[in-house]
Amino acid sequence: MRIFAVSDLHTDFKENRLLLEQLSREEYTQDVLLVAGDIADRLEVIGETLSLLISRFARVFYTPGNHELWTRNEMGDSVEKYFRVIELCDHLGVATSPEKKQGVWIIPLLSWYETDPGADGGAERVEGWADFYFCKWPDWIGSPSAYFLKLNEPHIKTYDAPVVSFSHFLPRRDLLPPVEHLRFKQLPEVAICEPLEDQIRRLGSAVHVFGHSHINRDLRLDGIRYVQHALQYPRERNGQTELVKVVWG
Repeated sequence: MRIFAVSDLHTDFKENRLLLEQLSREEYTQDVLLVAGDIADRLEVIGETLSLLISRFARVFYTPGNHELWTRNEMGDSVEKYFRVIELCDHLGVATSPEKKQGVWIIPLLSWYETDPGADGGAERVEGWADFYFCKWPDWIGSPSAYFLKLNEPHIKTYDAPVVSFSHFLPRRDLLPPVEHLRFKQLPEVAICEPLEDQIRRLGSAVHVFGHSHINRDLRLDGIRYVQHALQYPRERNGQTELVKVVWG
């Protein structure tokens, strides 16, 4: 068994959907795929994409990103949208909670970045960041980051085998390049969930997969291998041909 990773599929773009359809139907039948968020905001596209991946891999694990929680044309708030996404995954047979596969624990982790859209200019400060308009949070939630981290807590413990964890958002600032090398200079304000790093350390993860920034990384920091392998928007790909990346096995 090998464990592959991918994030930021954005299959509401036809080009990305067609790329995924090119995945071999034979090569990955004994393998696991981790999908680290941002498939799309429409449930039907999420379902179609996950169904395609299920047809290629032995087991698919998934954690939602920010796009999945947009509520542009739907009733309800972003927390209700999250639970609709999880219900869809349960129906399709996609894993959203920890499982042990051939001697490796795979731990999906929920997260959200910690920028407060109501503080110091909020949406204006990050140039109209779409989440501040398309996500709708209930009044009771306080901090979305704290809410999702709390949902992780029952799974944060010592496991009896190596752990591969994954999230959509970045657990630490040094997984991004310096600001002067970023095309979107405000990205650190809407990408990082630093308390997530504490949960990853408490899990004792050997590998942590993440997404969101569309900046592919594979590096070791303080004893953990951190990997992002984003499919990205079509205009960003610059000839990338490897659709999924091996992170274990």
